[in-house]
Amino acid sequence: MDSFLRRLSRPAARGFTVAEGLAALLVVAVGILGIAALYSDQVPRKGARWRQEAAELVDIIAERILATREGREGFSTTIGVVCGPEDRYREGLAPGRQVSPQGDGRPRLAIDVAALVAACWEDEVARKLPSSQGKIRRDLSTIPVSYVISVSWSSLEGTASYVMRVSPPG
Repeated sequence: MDSFLRRLSRPAARGFTVAEGLAALLVVAVGILGIAALYSDQVPRKGARWRQEAAELVDIIAERILATREGREGFSTTIGVVCGPEDRYREGLAPGRQVSPQGDGRPRLAIDVAALVAACWEDEVARKLPSSQGKIRRDLSTIPVSYVISVSWSSLEGTASYVMRVSPPG
């Protein structure tokens, strides 16, 4: 009976020991890391997505440069050219689409059309990529004259760029 009273008077052990708590924490941490690793493999990194977007934008304007015969040099002269919403709709960025009359019915020079398309493309680059800039440079040192198209952007991962050289037929 004495041992029975001792068991009744001793408080029952409750809760977890420190070792059990650390073991449970370790199991939960491994599980969370495993789920995070699976998730990160399935979601593409933003940097890769932005690089793909830059490549698509460069391809669009490169196709337009190659499709343009007259006034091609206008693609590299966008200083002072403003792309309005109506211009973006009318001009588009698809190759082969050109609008010669202006809104007031006067004909537009081919070089001006090319400059407007390039200005709208630069705006599109700035809209689609973070802290970005799109530029088209006419390289007179090559024969035939080539165009260097570059898109650069900044993100938390750093600065990146995508560059392509286009050599249209003479």
